[in-house]
Order: sequence, then C-alpha cells, then structure tokens
Amino acid sequence: MRLSKPRDDEPEINLISLIDVLFVIVIFLMVTTTFARQSGLRLELPQASPAPETTTDPGVTVAIDRTGRYFLGDQAVVNAKPETLRRALEQALGPDRNRRVAVRADGRASHQAVVTVFDVLAQMGVRDVVIETVQPADGS
Repeated sequence: MRLSKPRDDEPEINLISLIDVLFVIVIFLMVTTTFARQSGLRLELPQASPAPETTTDPGVTVAIDRTGRYFLGDQAVVNAKPETLRRALEQALGPDRNRRVAVRADGRASHQAVVTVFDVLAQMGVRDVVIETVQPADGS
C-alpha cells in the first residue's frame, strides 16, 4: 500500500482578499462617520470709526436712496439698470480706475441695490471702494 508523502508546503494567506476586505471596512467607516461642526458661523461686523478719514482725492460718491435710485454726487442716474449705472460711473471716473469710490446707502435701501453697485464696480475693475457710515449717537 502506498501512502502519500506529507507535503512540506506552507499554507498561504491571500493578501489581495485581505486588502479588499480592509478597503471595504475603511469605506464603511468613512460613510457612517458623522463629522461634528467645530464652530458655528462667526462674523466680525464692521464698526464705524469715530473720525472720518481724510483723503486728498475724494473720488466719486455713489448714493442710494431708500427707493433704490442711484445718484452720482448730486446728479440722479436716469434709471436703476446696471448698464445705466455703469455708463454713468465710466463718465465720472474717466479712464482712471484707481480713484476712490464711496458708496453711501440709505439704511432702508434694498440690499439688491447696494449689491448692484458693488457688482458694477467689480466688473469695471475698481478696487478702492469704501462704504460711508455715520457715528451712532451716544444715547442709542
């Protein structure tokens, strides 16, 4: 009778299957983990300075009244369309886009009217833009 000879082969661990299983576990942990928000929304709101800034070039002033009408200096812009405002600003600024533009908006003016002014100024390449404010009264 012939008996088989014992083998000297060592058992093998299939690493490819092991890597696949570990990869699936990592994906499962990534999908099921909830990420806690470390902080909420933090804002630093602007404050009005006690004394106005003095500059040599007052630049151009864009005023917005409570109804959303635009004014360049004391001249009213014909309508509230962005194209009209852009043409009026191009005339007021001339070729110099480095001049300061001050935006004076009524406290009750619509947010859209103010954003439109900033959008037009950004499209024109004007970078020196300031928002004019008033000093709050001590009693408020």
